[in-house]
Amino acid sequence: MNQDNDNIEQDGLTDENLSETENSEKPDEKEKVAEKQSLGAMHYLSRFGKAAWAYIKHARVELIVLVAVLALDLITKALVGKFMYYGQTIEVIPSFLNITYVRNTKAAFGSAFGLEKALGDNAIRIIFLIITLIAMGVFSYILYRCRKRHFLMRLALALILAGALGNFIDRLVLHYVRDFVEIIFFGCKVPLLGYSFPVFNVADMGLTVGVIVFLVYFIVIYKEPKKKTVTETADVNSRKTREENAEEEKIGSDESKAADTFDDVAESLPEATEKRTPDDNG
Repeated sequence: MNQDNDNIEQDGLTDENLSETENSEKPDEKEKVAEKQSLGAMHYLSRFGKAAWAYIKHARVELIVLVAVLALDLITKALVGKFMYYGQTIEVIPSFLNITYVRNTKAAFGSAFGLEKALGDNAIRIIFLIITLIAMGVFSYILYRCRKRHFLMRLALALILAGALGNFIDRLVLHYVRDFVEIIFFGCKVPLLGYSFPVFNVADMGLTVGVIVFLVYFIVIYKEPKKKTVTETADVNSRKTREENAEEEKIGSDESKAADTFDDVAESLPEATEKRTPDDNG
């Protein structure tokens, strides 16, 4: 009986030890899996970092322009919002330039195309946020794909992106855009505009200048790549076929030469064995 009890206790100990070893192995496997996942994530992050750094080195000029315009826009807005009250006007150049602090809940230059009456200001803000976000994504992708194109095209895209991002930050954080630059037409009334241009900011200037630069590039500099005609494509194809045929003929001639050499060697072997005398065997 005592021996049986001892055996049972030993079996229990062994089972406990086995369970402990199994439990100790499971965390090790989990740690290995977690380590592999972390290594994979680090690999992709390092690849992304290298690609981003390569792009920054290549496209640093347009990135500098983008950051500079965005910083100037946010700094001027912050200064106006801190030192001026809403609706205040400071005359800079008489009858031409004023600093007027207004808050725009609509699109660029204070226009919502009549949608505010049907949708309301909140809906207009959300719609413009979504549209701006999509536009920034599209222009960022175009800027990356066109990183080796003409400088004016990259500059235009950088200005457009900076302007869109500046107003997007205002609309997202404050629910309105801070405008302060007012151009007056020397007391003259201009059709569709009145006595002054709608109040705008540095981001609006970046957008406008970017669009103008892009149009100048597209009209003056851009050249559409020439499309190959049918005859040119036929000539290219025929040249390729001629080259392929020439290579095949060369390979065939080399193979025939090798075969002839092998036949000559094979024919000379029996003659050599017939000429051998018994003395040759030693």
